[in-house]
Formats: sequence, structure tokens, C-alpha cells
Amino acid sequence: MGENIPLNKRAKEDGFNARFILLTSQRMKNGMAPICLQLSHRRKVKRYSLKEAVKPEQWDEAQARVKARVRGGTFINGIVNGIEARVCGIVDALVVNNSLSLEAFEKMYRNPKATADVLAYMEATEQELRNDRPGYAIMFRNAVSALRRANAGKPLPFHDLTPRKLEEVEAFLRREGCTPGGIATYYRIIRVAVNQAIKDGLLAQEQYPFETARHKGYSMKRLKATTRPRALEDADIERLKAFPYDEHPLLGCTVRLFLFSYYARGINFADIARLTHGSVINGRLEYTRTKTKRKGEGANFSIPVSAPMQEIMDYFNDRESRYLFPVLKGNEGTKAEVWTRIKDRLQHVNRDLKAVAKALGIKGSLTFYVARHTYATTLKRRGVDVAIISESMGHESVNTTTAYLKRFGNNVLDVADQLL
Repeated sequence: MGENIPLNKRAKEDGFNARFILLTSQRMKNGMAPICLQLSHRRKVKRYSLKEAVKPEQWDEAQARVKARVRGGTFINGIVNGIEARVCGIVDALVVNNSLSLEAFEKMYRNPKATADVLAYMEATEQELRNDRPGYAIMFRNAVSALRRANAGKPLPFHDLTPRKLEEVEAFLRREGCTPGGIATYYRIIRVAVNQAIKDGLLAQEQYPFETARHKGYSMKRLKATTRPRALEDADIERLKAFPYDEHPLLGCTVRLFLFSYYARGINFADIARLTHGSVINGRLEYTRTKTKRKGEGANFSIPVSAPMQEIMDYFNDRESRYLFPVLKGNEGTKAEVWTRIKDRLQHVNRDLKAVAKALGIKGSLTFYVARHTYATTLKRRGVDVAIISESMGHESVNTTTAYLKRFGNNVLDVADQLL
């Protein structure tokens, strides 16, 4: 039997062994046999092919290497040496993270992104998300950047990501001027990465650094946004409704889009961009919110097309385009291109809204998201029950607002819409 790979002492004590063997029982027609990595742990055995083969007489069983002077032997032994170093690194990480098992080794060995470094792991996740979920990928990138700054650019092993470490990172980010809400955004992404790392065997469940109902750890409860969502006063929304389009023709499209969001229950810009002519069915606007659709929650909205909404849709009506509004061009080939186009258009709209606020004498910051909060606040001012449309709409969690709305039938919400 070949020489064992010199593994971590604690791994050996736990009965974890690794060696390279020549699988002579599976000889090929040319007489060669495959070289394999063989692991054993608690009476279980796992083998991995190195995709290299030699004849039995060319294999040094005692050294677990190809014999000297065998043609191509130096190249194959280089591959074996590299895999040995990788095996030792994986086992070291699993031992430190208290998650040593054949299953955990499998995940790290097979998975190119598997690494004991939090930063490298999250960067690999960002790469995976770029094409399908570009916005989410950027959130990972920003969280990695914050962690790297707080850790002075050094690697951060998962076993070092403790509640104490998270407190130190929070303190660092606060000194940088980051708001509690901003830190919470970073930490939610880090928490997602940690949960996935546990599934990948990179971290033991008992090492989970965040607080849960049954587990003490770092608490995110104090990381709440300190700024209240802005909503327009009744007088300001009336100014927008009576906007002098003739005097400011270049701002007309932006004002109409803002008002459409206000009339359509605070629909966000990304969902407006994706509305098509087929979204209007029997006088109702039917759509599934993009943000919650990814989570499988199926947040389906059915909104009656009011006269103001219809007037705005008629203004933008372009039967040559599949979209109701001129945000997407229709030639975006990938999800990343769609996301980039929506992001760019939203930035343009928000710049226009600054000019709109100046033209109308509206004080304070005016962004597209204000339409969503104004919708909720206006209904509350009109006496609509807070259970139907809550002040918390978009405050801490968009899902909270969605949950409130989903509790009521369309007839209740339709009546509320008439108060706008």
C-alpha cells in the first residue's frame, strides 16, 4: 500500500487518510492503469481519478509516485505533487472549521470556488451572478470591498469570521462614515455567503456568526436605517399633476413616469420598464414584481387602469415597441444588458427629477422612489386603514408592504386607489 499523504495531525487522529494508488484492477487495453487519489474516513472510501495512467511496473508503490526515468514521469509526478498540496490545504481548512468529512471534502475538491477565504468565496459568487443577476452581483462586490477594507486587504478565513470580527468590521465602517442601513446591506450579503458556505462544508453550523432564535451571535437589530422614507405633501403632488409640460418639454417623460408609479400603487422603475402591451388585461395592469419573483414568492399585482394611468399610457403608446414605456429598447440580448439599461435610465430620471423639484419649488430630495412612499402616505392621509396600506411600505422591508397588500382583495384596494 502506498505512502499516506502527510495530513493535519487532527485529521489523522480522526481517522482521515489520503494516498495515491494505482488502480490495477481497472487496466486498460494498453496495459496501463489509472492513478487515483484515495480517501478513507470512518469506514468510508472515496476515489478521484487524476486522469493520468502508467503501467504497473512504472509505479513506485512505496513512494506513491511514478518511478524515476520513466518517460513523462516528471510531468505526472508534478501533477501528483500539486494535488497533494491541494488535498492538504482542503483538509487543513476543514479541520480548522470543524467540518471534516468526505462529503465536505467532496464539495471543496469538486467546486472551483471552494476556499477557506471569505473574500475569495464571495468574489467567486459574484462572478457566477454577473450574467443572470447583475444587480445582486454588484451587491456582493460592494460587500467584499467593505470587508477587504476592514481587514486591511488580507485574506479572511471563514473560521475568523466571528461575532467579534463582525463587530470590529461594523466599527470600522462606521468610522468610514457608512450608515447603519448601509452596513446592514453589506451584512445581509455576508450572511447569504455564510449560509451557502455552511452548505458547502466550509464552516460548521455551530460556528455561524450571526444571531438566530436559538443561537447567540452578532445581532443586526441595531443596524436600522436612520432616515425616514420621503413622501410628497398633498400640495406637491398636486403641483406634479398640473406640471407645465409646455414650459419644460424635456422633463415631461420623467414627470409622467413618476405619476404613473404613484397611480399604480408605487410600482418601481424596474417593473415599469418591463411592462408590455400584454400586461394590460381586461382593463387591469397585471404584473409580477421582479424583486420578489426571484424568491419564488409570486407577488402578482392586479391594478385597475385608472383614467390618469390610461392617459399616461396613451401618451407613450408605441405599437412598434413591445413595451408600454420607452425604457428598454428591445434589443437587449442578456439580463445584464437589461439591468444596465434600466439602471442608466433610472439615473437619468432621477437627475431630471431634481430639475422638476427646482421648477416646481418642491423642497427636499425628489427621486423616483418617492412616488412609492407618496402613494402609501397619501392613502393614509385620506383615512385608509393602516392595515391596508402601511407606513412601513418600503421602510425596512418591501416584503412587509407586499404582505399587507396581499391580505386584501382587489375590490378593497381598487376603492383605495380612487382616493389618489
